[in-house]
Amino acid sequence: MTLESSLRRLLTGIRVLPRRLSLSTPGVQATAPMLRGVWGAALHDLDSQAYLTVFEGEGRSTRRSPAFILRPAPYDPEDAPALEWVSFGAGLRHDALLLRAWDIASGMGLGPDRQRFHVRVLRLLGPDGQPCESSGADTAWPLSEAAWPLAGPPASTPCRLTFPAPLRLLRRHRLLAHPTLADLVVAGARRLQPLLTPEDQEQLAALRPQLLDLAQSIATLPWQGERLDLVRYSARQQSEIEMRGVTGHLDLPEGPGDLWPLLAAAQWLHLGKGAVVGLGQLVVEPLEPAEGRQAG
Repeated sequence: MTLESSLRRLLTGIRVLPRRLSLSTPGVQATAPMLRGVWGAALHDLDSQAYLTVFEGEGRSTRRSPAFILRPAPYDPEDAPALEWVSFGAGLRHDALLLRAWDIASGMGLGPDRQRFHVRVLRLLGPDGQPCESSGADTAWPLSEAAWPLAGPPASTPCRLTFPAPLRLLRRHRLLAHPTLADLVVAGARRLQPLLTPEDQEQLAALRPQLLDLAQSIATLPWQGERLDLVRYSARQQSEIEMRGVTGHLDLPEGPGDLWPLLAAAQWLHLGKGAVVGLGQLVVEPLEPAEGRQAG
């Protein structure tokens, strides 16, 4: 079995349910952290145990990860403001409750004046990122179906891996200012780990040396980017939190090889710290031939 096939088999066991929420937020410039806060408060009031499993994660405390992502939707003047909400793991099991929490949250309001907001339209997103018709829990789909967004064979088509929102990868508690493809692969494997069955976790661990060897052998251009630090208020900690990260891109002039299924999945799961509010989002973009010279 090829590395590509092995990755896709593992990804078949992870189901996601992405939706786009078109909002009306009169008088408030709503952000993903702000909406996450009021939605979480509504869910906590509804069912505190469901809140813990969805917002804090399941399993060992050191491996827990929230079972959803909230991120800004791609800008569309006819649809703005809009948010993308991706559920997986425990989020799928509590889907009806989470939907109810959105209804309650809209009445609780946003900002210091608690301005009410409204979810105008709720649409399912398919593996290609485009809206579909249904929004039921039975329409979750496996990450092995995540579409590669570029024309041509995914493994060999030149591409640019872009991180428009801050990417927060840490090594020994220090931010990686110039992440490599190997760093992205390590982060991707770490992101998948808690979402797999124990048996599949072992198989992913066995694949890691091959993944790293391949990542280090693939031609890349040096990381191009800059620091971007965000500050957000944490209601739980009653203080402001600085979220240090980098934005930029990494070019693969000969394509990602058999790593492409992992990168396709990262478009939905994100990488690094702060993924739950949209940080570390990966966008795969075309790479023009002139941009792919002098690979290292």
